[in-house]
Amino acid sequence: MPRLPLTALAAFEAAARCGSMTGAAAEIGLTHGAISRQVGDLEKQLGTRLFERTPRGLVLTHAGRDLARACTGGLGRMTEALERIGRDGPQRLRIAAPAAWTALWLLPRLPRFLAGWPGLRLDLDTGNIDRPVEAESGWVVIRYVRGGDSAPDGVPLLDEPLFPVCAPALAETLRSPADLIGRTLLHFHSSPDWSLWRAEASLDGLDISGGLGFSDSVLVMRAAEAGMGIALGRPSLTLDSLEAGRLVCPFGPVAPVGDRYVLTAPGAERGRAVPQAFRAWLLAEAGAEVRRFCNWVRDRFGDGPEEPP
Repeated sequence: MPRLPLTALAAFEAAARCGSMTGAAAEIGLTHGAISRQVGDLEKQLGTRLFERTPRGLVLTHAGRDLARACTGGLGRMTEALERIGRDGPQRLRIAAPAAWTALWLLPRLPRFLAGWPGLRLDLDTGNIDRPVEAESGWVVIRYVRGGDSAPDGVPLLDEPLFPVCAPALAETLRSPADLIGRTLLHFHSSPDWSLWRAEASLDGLDISGGLGFSDSVLVMRAAEAGMGIALGRPSLTLDSLEAGRLVCPFGPVAPVGDRYVLTAPGAERGRAVPQAFRAWLLAEAGAEVRRFCNWVRDRFGDGPEEPP
């Protein structure tokens, strides 16, 4: 049996997860050049390219995706075994989740969970690689699923309808959806959100081809708070700002488009106490958030969706 190139595989797995050699180097504690050489040597050994090097960063090839899934699962299981054997090591929680949701929804709430677990080692990954294997290797995984897409295995966490949001000063000039015509719209790149909301609002005359585009939903919300234009909000990304008065919803509709977050966590039979406790806590927080959003809709529009039991 050939000897496994574990050092090269670890370098490749980190580069695949981080999306860059620089990120992998910072995580592992090697230089950019050392990571690049390890990955290059692995590609030579396998006789195939694992990454396409593009101006926007590393993109996994088909072979690279296959190997990344295997490495993430295998290295994750080895790490778990080491932690079980080394009983003096810290308990650990690994979370993989979308970046904007993590920044605007999870992080403000996370200290409440961590307060009950002193000394917990937390790893939070917002990279863009396949997550099913990570769930198998002990990660708690939150995925964002577009309406119409098939849902992965897991528990529904939060629904994400769409509604317009903007800075308070700008909201004073907006009375109805028709007032959006000729205004600056803020877009999240590669998102059909404005098209979906326009259809729900029956506003065919609204030109959504212009405006300002951003590659990150957090930037869209910050631009809206700065008065740069009107954005489409989602409960998990905007409710805190709406209640704090940094954003205003000038009018409806609140458009249900089928987008949602789905939670996958290790099963109870795997004996992972911390991920199971986090799963229970997260579901409770999500339930409270749904009730909070229902109350906000009723306060703002006088009617709204039924609260969950």
